[in-house]
Amino acid sequence: MTHIRDAIHGYLELNDEEKQLIDSPQVQRLRRVRQLGLSSLVYPSATHTRFQHSLGVMHLAGEFADSLELDEKRTRELRIAGLLHDSGHGPFSHASEFVAEKQGLSHEDLSCRKVDELEDKFSVDAERVKKIIRGELEIGQAVAGDIDADRMDYLMRDAHSSGLEHGNIDTATIIRLAEIDSRRLVFDEKAVQALESLFTARFHMIRSLYGHHTSNLAEKMLQRSLEDHTDEVENLMTLDDYEAHTELLKSGGTAEKLYRRIKDRRLFKRALVWNDDDIPREALGSLEKRIENPRAIEQKIADDADVKSHEVIIDRPGTPDIQDIDVKIKKDGKVENLSDSSPIIGSLAEAEWRMVAMKVYSPEEKQEEVKKAAEKILKDYTSVLEGYM
Repeated sequence: MTHIRDAIHGYLELNDEEKQLIDSPQVQRLRRVRQLGLSSLVYPSATHTRFQHSLGVMHLAGEFADSLELDEKRTRELRIAGLLHDSGHGPFSHASEFVAEKQGLSHEDLSCRKVDELEDKFSVDAERVKKIIRGELEIGQAVAGDIDADRMDYLMRDAHSSGLEHGNIDTATIIRLAEIDSRRLVFDEKAVQALESLFTARFHMIRSLYGHHTSNLAEKMLQRSLEDHTDEVENLMTLDDYEAHTELLKSGGTAEKLYRRIKDRRLFKRALVWNDDDIPREALGSLEKRIENPRAIEQKIADDADVKSHEVIIDRPGTPDIQDIDVKIKKDGKVENLSDSSPIIGSLAEAEWRMVAMKVYSPEEKQEEVKKAAEKILKDYTSVLEGYM
């Protein structure tokens, strides 16, 4: 048995199989992929990696396994799935994931490929490990569900590394009160307060960290740089941050220009913003459909503003994730939605709507031209809002 000291969970125990997996190139690559992409431009200490996170998820998955009283084989499946669940992440985490998903390739798919590559290093069923990573088995919800080892670890780890005070999550209570009922993960009603705290922490992390306008802007610039750099997404997703950094700096064209601005923190500015007051939630779906191809709209704005095409970036709004949260509570022998047991969840959902916005970014020296052109060009696309005002 090997022990690793972790900043969040203390000592982590590894068996020989897990140690072999951790020492593989596929997992060691995650040491060179930052968990939070470009958030260190805002929070300088937020430089932790997917490797640290993966160890934490493996540990919490093991805690779930103990609580659910899984046998040794199922426990090993769950821990290995936790360790490998992010092994398919590309450079800069979510920036490359966004580019890959536009071509129909998810990081879960790529992680499952890593499982295939590594299956000779572990003795459990690789197919079951892949199903757990995809959340397809009842125990898979402990790694890929709405309340899982992944979410709990990243909330705690991201808060700790960024210096924020929103990561105090009662994982012990949540995990201890979890059970499998009718082939799905549910939580005893005594866990409601701990679950409320988790979602409250998540909300504050979105406001302070994940939704911070500067890191979001840098992320959009990086997405554009990666898109302009290559169409070979599968190759891109095998790189780490350092390899992608080197490639982008010598890529030439708009990809290099954008990346050099990011490298030197010469970021674009917000030329135009529509917030929740301007975007009624009833119209959001219609608006998203109208701007399904933001690159075409960006080109129109750039032409009208007489600026280069890469100097206009649209960040279109999206439905808050909490709208799709599906967490079940067991109360008096019956299973109900967490939102039925807690008014706080509804309040958090309402508060997340207030963060919905659509933004247009441009270099500071081009802000006025881009703003005027964006107001003119986007008027037609946002006309769908008028019926909801």
